[in-house]
Amino acid sequence: MGCIMGLTPNEIRNQEFSSSMRGYTRSEVEAFKDAAAAALEEAKVEILKMTESNKEHETKYRDLKNLEETLKSSVVEAQKSAEQTVNNSRKEAELIISDAKRKRDDIIEEKHRKLAELETRIHELEFTRKSFYARLKSEFESYLKLIEQAESDRSMEIKRPDDPAINRIAEHIQHNTTAKED
Repeated sequence: MGCIMGLTPNEIRNQEFSSSMRGYTRSEVEAFKDAAAAALEEAKVEILKMTESNKEHETKYRDLKNLEETLKSSVVEAQKSAEQTVNNSRKEAELIISDAKRKRDDIIEEKHRKLAELETRIHELEFTRKSFYARLKSEFESYLKLIEQAESDRSMEIKRPDDPAINRIAEHIQHNTTAKED
């Protein structure tokens, strides 16, 4: 007889017992039955262990599958979030750049406006200066003519203009001229 632990169902079915007067040898039949029962019990225990192990593996597989799905979902969400963050950052950067360009253009426009105002003011001041010098020159020339006329014709009375400043100067000149004659 072979190894008891290695019995297969076919070996159990095909097992032949020696005959004795009354039939099979009882001890062999009992030994075979014990071996068959032990093998079946061992097989049942092994089947139970395998069933439990299979259940554990299935549970672990489901857990791992769920974890995989959760991780995939998390990766997808993280990717979406990263893309959204990048898009938001890009939009914010574009807004900042646009705002900076607008402010720059406003500042440049304001500087050009102030420059134009300054140039206008400079031209106005230049015109005022030239006008003032022209009037001053005209006034001096007028006074010089009066002085020359007064010196050339002392007997002639100086005609005084209506301008109070000119009248004061003429009086001063006349007073100085009279004082020199005395």
